[in-house]
Amino acid sequence: MDNDMLSSLLRDPASLQNAIQAVSGMLGGEGAASEPPPPSDYDPTADLMQRALPVIGTIVQSGQQAVRQEKRALLGALKPFVTDAVAGQFDHAIRLVSMARMARAALGQLDPQGGQPSETDVQPR
Repeated sequence: MDNDMLSSLLRDPASLQNAIQAVSGMLGGEGAASEPPPPSDYDPTADLMQRALPVIGTIVQSGQQAVRQEKRALLGALKPFVTDAVAGQFDHAIRLVSMARMARAALGQLDPQGGQPSETDVQPR
């Protein structure tokens, strides 16, 4: 999302409310039961947000699932026994893996073939 779109969303209370309701609906809040605005109040920004939020949610979820919980727990258990610099590297590595997974998911959303790995892709072990 570019800065102009975000700025226009923040300047328009109705658009902002629509975006908040869409996010609330994705998270299981009460906004999910609200009905869409009437056609006379059509807002392209809110429409774009409603279409983009599920895609963004999928990308974020893939980043959260990039490192299995067992590995996170193991690294967390090792932190008291290593220096602060090494513990920071553990956190940094987890963030990098999550960002790489989110980037792959984002490319998969853009790729018409569904993000199928090519022969040159390195497969995780």
